[in-house]
Amino acid sequence: MSIHRIFSYLIAAVSLAPAMLGLSPARAEDAPKFQVEPFWPKPLPKNWILGQVAGIAVDKDDHIWVVHRPATLVDDKKGAMQDPPTTKCCTPAAPVLEFDADGNLLRAWGGPADGYDWPKMEHGIFVDKEGNVWLAGNDASDHQILKFSSDGKFLQQIGKAGSTGGSNSETQLGRPAHLQIDEAANELYVADGYLNRRVIVFDSRTGAYKRHWGARGRHAGEPGDIAAGLRKI
Repeated sequence: MSIHRIFSYLIAAVSLAPAMLGLSPARAEDAPKFQVEPFWPKPLPKNWILGQVAGIAVDKDDHIWVVHRPATLVDDKKGAMQDPPTTKCCTPAAPVLEFDADGNLLRAWGGPADGYDWPKMEHGIFVDKEGNVWLAGNDASDHQILKFSSDGKFLQQIGKAGSTGGSNSETQLGRPAHLQIDEAANELYVADGYLNRRVIVFDSRTGAYKRHWGARGRHAGEPGDIAAGLRKI
């Protein structure tokens, strides 16, 4: 049988399958449609303005969390901060903002402080089932993940700014790109990253190293970890 004949049979089978199963064929109008909402979020208080938005997350209450980069605002966007002010607009908003579904700002916090290494280039945000907010960064010196309560209280740091140990380090990160938690297993998965080349897993409660894979072809952990980790993701 020719290749052409085989493909003809396959195409016919695919087109008839929905009818044979009692299903209606998919139509173009069934595809999701998206529309820009120009008035979301609502105007921010305190003459605030956002820089580059580096991450968005939705929590269990359908609140929308945004992390942005205040340092990316150019001078003519923050003239109100000058002494004396050169323009009415604006001042950078706090880096982490929580909105309700209607776009009302509920709270905002974050930024450098004693006790932790705030990233120089914010990148990625995740909110776990307990409402804790996890943040990362991808500046050349950002090799850490931070955990805060929903009201901005610092809880935990994994890794350290300015210190990296390569793709097989069990304690240091390399410009982590994003993170996700397997809530049932209490495991924190980190896409690590812009410098390293791996996925690394920590205990989300203690921050203890559990396993990693990738690392430019090398893997550390127990046999079967790769398959088990992928199934969990």
